[in-house]
Amino acid sequence: MEAILKILTDLNIPYELQEHKAIFSEEDSKDVVITLEGTDVKNLFVKDRNNNYGLVSLDLHKRADLKKIAGILGFGRLSFCNPEELMHFLNIAPGSVTPLCIMFDTGNKVKVLLDENLIGKKVIIHPLRNTASISLSFYDLTRFIEHFNHTWSTGEFYKI
Repeated sequence: MEAILKILTDLNIPYELQEHKAIFSEEDSKDVVITLEGTDVKNLFVKDRNNNYGLVSLDLHKRADLKKIAGILGFGRLSFCNPEELMHFLNIAPGSVTPLCIMFDTGNKVKVLLDENLIGKKVIIHPLRNTASISLSFYDLTRFIEHFNHTWSTGEFYKI
């Protein structure tokens, strides 16, 4: 985790850090009190049958609509990636997925999709491990993504 914090510092991206017990799911997060300012974010790593990959970040408490996500990304029917794909493309284990792991997609195979309702807010994400959270601005998160040669798009893609 120290490496990612150094990168954030080198990019002049301010953040706040909080250590906590491991969070693997939205259910696990109910037992953890996060005192950081911002919107808790969940992250999904998805793919379609043609091996198009997407990293999707949205409000923790919203339910993702995979059909809408597929349409925004220009993908076919989506499924969730397995642990081997997570490790291969994003160098991350299940439960620790974060938009910060886009730095490991050096082949630029993964499209990044961010919840448009996060624009202008602070977001709370894992710093490459699920035993800590950091808060940073949406703007700084997008700067980080762009620093690692990725583009990103936004959309509203929840089930109502």
